[in-house]
Amino acid sequence: MFAFPHGTRPGTCLHKIFQELDFYNLENMPNVVSRNLRAFSIRDFDEVVCEMVRKTVSVPLEIARLDFTLSRITAQARLQEMEFYFPMSAVTPAKLAQAFTGHREHFDAAIPPTIDRLQFRPMSGFMKGFIDLVFEFEDRFYLVDWKSNWLGADLDAYASAAIETEMTRRFYTLQLSIYTVALHRFLRARKPGYDYEKHFGGAYYLFLRGIQPARPEFGVHRKKLRADLVEKLSTVFTP
Repeated sequence: MFAFPHGTRPGTCLHKIFQELDFYNLENMPNVVSRNLRAFSIRDFDEVVCEMVRKTVSVPLEIARLDFTLSRITAQARLQEMEFYFPMSAVTPAKLAQAFTGHREHFDAAIPPTIDRLQFRPMSGFMKGFIDLVFEFEDRFYLVDWKSNWLGADLDAYASAAIETEMTRRFYTLQLSIYTVALHRFLRARKPGYDYEKHFGGAYYLFLRGIQPARPEFGVHRKKLRADLVEKLSTVFTP
């Protein structure tokens, strides 16, 4: 996978493959992979991508729990490309940075300065987005984002420190925070008795080129935001 083509189109191809897959039963997986690779004019990577898929659905999402894998998630327990809207009012870069103040220990210390790099006028209206995958497992809800980023040509390039750097550099930590707020609001409105600590499992950013089930510390960014930060961010978007 280190040699798989880089860029937006190859990344879109991998997203479409995961949208169409049945994680619980990979019998049709080679056909899904082959059809999508042909549609995006990517040749000679069928077996490479099939092997990547097998690794991705079998990697432990939590290092301490080897049985918690995407291969256990049925089609009925997942939602692809969950679209969300929520209102926001007078959001500014300064307000976002302020929301993260006091949570440096929860993130890389560079997060607030990174957000300060954002430059935009105060925004009001609606926040709109799509979460690659939302799934339920043992009465907890999780979100997943597929990342095809090329970080290097060996496994060490996908170690936790390297992924943290990429999460910060690309504003993915802010993206993860927005997705968490969106799913939190959705569950609060739709699930009777919803409680963040009890029912929100967390977020997984899967860097597809560096996933190795035998080394689950590589290729997977795992994060559950603190409840007080989620509420603080929610208030920033809608005072």
